Amino acid sequence: SINIGNWYQTTAQTREIDRWNNSYTNIRRCYMFFENMHLFSNDPQNYLGDSIRRKELMKGEVHFHIAWYYNELLKRYGGVPIITNTLELDSDFRIPRSTYDETKDFILAHLDTAMSILPHEWPTADQGRSTKAAVMAFRARLLLYAASPLNNPSNDVARWREAAEAARDVIDYCETTGAHSLMENYQQIFMRSWPEQVSEIIIPAKRSGYSVSFNSTAIRNNSATPGLPFQGFGSNTPTQNFVDRFEVIQFDGGGNPIGTEKFDWDNPSHVENIYKNRDPRFYYTVLYNGVFWIERPIGTWRDGNDYGPDINPKDHLYSKTGYYAKKFWPKECANFQQPGGSFLAGFYYRLGEVYLNYAEAMNEAFGPDVDGLGRATTLTARDAANIIRARLECPANADISGEADPQYRVLVERTDNPDFPVLPNGMPPIPTGLSQGDFKERVRNERVLELSYEDHYWYDILRWKLGEQHIGATIYGADIVRSGSGFNITRKVVGTRFFDPNRMYRYPIPEKEIQVMGIEQNPGW
Repeated sequence: SINIGNWYQTTAQTREIDRWNNSYTNIRRCYMFFENMHLFSNDPQNYLGDSIRRKELMKGEVHFHIAWYYNELLKRYGGVPIITNTLELDSDFRIPRSTYDETKDFILAHLDTAMSILPHEWPTADQGRSTKAAVMAFRARLLLYAASPLNNPSNDVARWREAAEAARDVIDYCETTGAHSLMENYQQIFMRSWPEQVSEIIIPAKRSGYSVSFNSTAIRNNSATPGLPFQGFGSNTPTQNFVDRFEVIQFDGGGNPIGTEKFDWDNPSHVENIYKNRDPRFYYTVLYNGVFWIERPIGTWRDGNDYGPDINPKDHLYSKTGYYAKKFWPKECANFQQPGGSFLAGFYYRLGEVYLNYAEAMNEAFGPDVDGLGRATTLTARDAANIIRARLECPANADISGEADPQYRVLVERTDNPDFPVLPNGMPPIPTGLSQGDFKERVRNERVLELSYEDHYWYDILRWKLGEQHIGATIYGADIVRSGSGFNITRKVVGTRFFDPNRMYRYPIPEKEIQVMGIEQNPGW
């Protein structure tokens, strides 16, 4: 879809590219609600045990959704026509595009209104409805995007400070109210559970009137290897580019972690031990050759005309990179033929992202080790990033008490995978003394690893204006050749991708909308 250049001639249109029609359709529904809500007579009082009426709460939810769908437009197209009522067939559709900042401010106004109405929490039966924390998290991401190079070409530091303030508001609110907290074990966020059991989830993905989770048949469609017994389709296969971003942990002579370094293909020790001593998120996220998974070791090797069970160059369903995605494929989904009996918590926002939003914005505003916000407690950019790294605690087996221990998942992982590291205090912290530019690279890498497969990386690349480096680039995989009882692993080219910086930082507006509304197309399309 990217390489073809004309995005509207691809199957990506309905799911990602053509968000224009979907968003404006839902915005129209929101205005229809406001214009007809006076007809709503079933308005129970004391809905949440106080004087708030249900109709008033519904207003807050709809203001939130107007903001939501305008943001879906803003992050793809830039400034868009702002419509404030339902349009009829005889309405004037020639509504000019607003600027990026005008659209952003329109969204913020609706969020402010929603914030004044929505509750701190809802009854269990209403799990998934918008809350104050949801509004604040949404606002923090919106302002981070607005401060980023794509939308802030002059690098106005005031924008970065505003984004940092918004993210800190979420952190302080969650600490004060206890509304949300980081899960003690990273992998537990993505295990078989309901969103209300995952304290870190701020905005769950509500799939229907009866479900706030997604059925794990998505595992079979998107992650599972086609090899028996999994019988999946292997759509989401990590690249070697991604795998190389997981840091290598350095240990002293006593086996104590003392720091990290980048993986380097020119370092023989790194290559010889390519899957050892890596960031724990690597083992939680990626399935690689030789690692045991559910029933058997993953095999993405070749040996002459013989291939492992998880690679087949003649079948497009198999991984081309030598890897499969594990992050949203929890071990509990052990029913290979029909994993739909297991459910996973889907979400749009979680607290871990907020800490990284804060770290990025604070670094741009003040540098990595200065907190210039003047709050009661100090939290620097480096502090926030290291909180996320410290959460990756991996005690030794002897220090895990049993199934009730929050780190029991570590024991389960290490039982199947002897490569899994021992990190009693989590990942070694990002050190002091880094320049603002060096820390920027570190915190960006943290986002890539921490938030992988959560619908962030594409938009991060665009807002950072790094499309040429990370979209229009060479895609690598691992060439794994069996040699006796071992394997020789080298990096291989899987393909190349196209990115045109003159147009691809914004999406193309549907041509029929250009004609009907008389608005300008985004440059280059």
